[in-house]
Amino acid sequence: MKPTLAVIHVDIAAGQDELARERLLENLRNYCNPCLTVLWVNWIRERADVRVVCLIHDLEHFDEFLIDKIRSTPGVRGTSAQLAFDGMVRCDAAMDISMLNSGWDRRAAATVQVKLQPGRDDEVYQALCHLPPHEQVDLVWVVKVFHSSDADLQILLIGDRTAALTGYVMSWIRTVPGVQDTTLTSVLDWRVLADAEAFVALCQRFPEAT
Repeated sequence: MKPTLAVIHVDIAAGQDELARERLLENLRNYCNPCLTVLWVNWIRERADVRVVCLIHDLEHFDEFLIDKIRSTPGVRGTSAQLAFDGMVRCDAAMDISMLNSGWDRRAAATVQVKLQPGRDDEVYQALCHLPPHEQVDLVWVVKVFHSSDADLQILLIGDRTAALTGYVMSWIRTVPGVQDTTLTSVLDWRVLADAEAFVALCQRFPEAT
């Protein structure tokens, strides 16, 4: 089976924020298993919560990873995950993320959950994959999460500033016919844990639309 992209939201209990983050980060840094590659960890701006992004090579080991490395961390109140089996990753933008820990770039970032009008799924997906270039915003991926209760597609954006990302969603994403609604979550910070080879594997697994 081809690798699966997993975006895991980790709900942190109030008052446990810093301790839980540090212990979770330590668990993930020390994790070494060919069945799963942790790409990065995000701190989410709206709350003190954490997002973990992984490339899963063997789904049979995913539950074990969730239980042993994430849910067992003191201060973690709960988790939820979105799995993407199909989609598109733009290689140049993804490789930019791989260098975020170097101090080379501290741009704004956001995840956009997109609800679609049923029956127009393929049409809207293709339209979002082929949005024209923008001076201040890079589209990193458009991945399909149709089995999720929160969204049908997930889009990752990076840009010069948060206002540019918000404007991009309003002007370019929400205006696509067939898009019913969107939810934007800003990213406060990154901890990139994977090497460049893992990002190359991500791009190869979800090749850019032509």
